[in-house]
Amino acid sequence: MCIRDRFKSIMINIPIKQTILATLAFTFSNWQKLLELSIFPLLAAIPFITILPELMTILQSQLFGVGEIQEYPRFYELYLLLFDYAYMALIINIYRFVVSGPQSVARLGVVFPNLRLGRFFLLFIVLSIATQFPIFISPFLVPIIYFLLIPISLNLVSLANDVSYKKIKLSLSVQFGVLIIKLGVPVVLVGLIILLGVGEIIFWSAMLLIIYWMAISFALCYKVIMANNSTQNH
Repeated sequence: MCIRDRFKSIMINIPIKQTILATLAFTFSNWQKLLELSIFPLLAAIPFITILPELMTILQSQLFGVGEIQEYPRFYELYLLLFDYAYMALIINIYRFVVSGPQSVARLGVVFPNLRLGRFFLLFIVLSIATQFPIFISPFLVPIIYFLLIPISLNLVSLANDVSYKKIKLSLSVQFGVLIIKLGVPVVLVGLIILLGVGEIIFWSAMLLIIYWMAISFALCYKVIMANNSTQNH
């Protein structure tokens, strides 16, 4: 039975330490390819990045009453759409690179609108709404909702690799392990940044590294889970 088939929960736990080390090793040994597959997404995100400082000023005035309230920049909606497209293109490229190898990623990381992107987008939007809506109720609900949605979220990796959506069953210990691997390191990094009070350049660079960490580690978790289940099913 291949990974396209339905999986059942058979893992007791996921090797957290080994997966974290594997994420670091994969990143350092493949940094050149990671840079290459990021070129197209980065170019698509540039328009939004150029207006980001202005947007931050506007949000500060609207949310905290700091400064005068200004209008949003021209073509703001288009730039935001391009940024979302760039983000999904980057994540798809990383998921494909980790799971299916470098030959599965187009040159310069180009991702054209197609059925794969459409399916990924639909699930991505649903999961984004599900994880962000609890913020308006209580921020403490976000990690809980995220934890519960991990089996569904793994299908993002499947869809990026042209594997149809399937119900993936995991034990609670495996879900917790995935949560620690994907979010634990970023939380520690953000905590250090806040304590050290670093500048904006270092802050945004760290945020970019966190995006790569979350995507690579999550794809590796997917590989571990699928390989384990495949062996069991065989």
